[in-house]
Amino acid sequence: MSLMSDPAVVAGLGLLGVPPLPDVGVLDRHIAALDAAAEHHRRLVPEGASAYRIAARNQGLAADTMHAYLRSQDGALPQAEDLAARLGSAAGALRITRSVIVWAGGVLAGVAVIAAAAVTVAPHLLLRLRAIATQLLTDLRGVMSGIGRLLRHLLRSPRARRIDKVSGRLHDEWRAARRLSDGTFEPRIKKTTDKVWARRHGTDEVDIANTRYDDLPADWQKENRESATVAVKAIDAARKNGTDLRHGDFMEDASEKVHDEWLRRNKDWAPPEQSLKYGDLSEAEKEKDRVVVRQALDVLYPK
Repeated sequence: MSLMSDPAVVAGLGLLGVPPLPDVGVLDRHIAALDAAAEHHRRLVPEGASAYRIAARNQGLAADTMHAYLRSQDGALPQAEDLAARLGSAAGALRITRSVIVWAGGVLAGVAVIAAAAVTVAPHLLLRLRAIATQLLTDLRGVMSGIGRLLRHLLRSPRARRIDKVSGRLHDEWRAARRLSDGTFEPRIKKTTDKVWARRHGTDEVDIANTRYDDLPADWQKENRESATVAVKAIDAARKNGTDLRHGDFMEDASEKVHDEWLRRNKDWAPPEQSLKYGDLSEAEKEKDRVVVRQALDVLYPK
């Protein structure tokens, strides 16, 4: 019988008005599955490397194709290595989660037993014990929320992480013009509809100029992420086709894609000077789209 199912603990939890903590057995199964998946992808790396060494002795189109498949940025071996690392890290985060739950469960069980005894000998203590249990649950939710954000970050794909880096650079580029002599930025207060962010920060207002991209609410990350996504996809496609990423033709083609997608998202409010096709824009407006592509290139393939 687990500690949390002990009759005295169950009775005490009822008096405290708090639910029992989750069964860590579910976490154990998830941890085992993640460990197994991580180990599987770790084994793929040396096996794939052996195949690569054999193929590397050859020349020609087939050898080039094998090289791209195994060793390129999006190739099988880098992806297997990255996935193994992310799965292993996720398993580690779940182990931390399990430890926190077990620790909190022990403390909560102790408070529950005291509450069960206090009913008859010191009922005046129940109010204090309820406050302790409630605070413990609040702190536990905060820890679990932080671990959840860490897990979401760890499990993001390589492309998603690259898009995040470019998005962050675009945000920094925008706020650079607002930098003050003390290193802060001229405030820009905005409302957010991100309820999770607002609940975590206790407000629905955010100073987007003095907030790092990673800490922005989702609605104020969205536009940079959308533009970054278009730029990264254009760069990846061009690189796969052997296009010179520093050539002017690529810059204009990618910038046009960035503008077309921006206009599709924002056509309902876009001002007249930005509602034109890319080729009809002024040089100043075109430069806004080129900045997105240029920043993406500098992040992904610095000179």
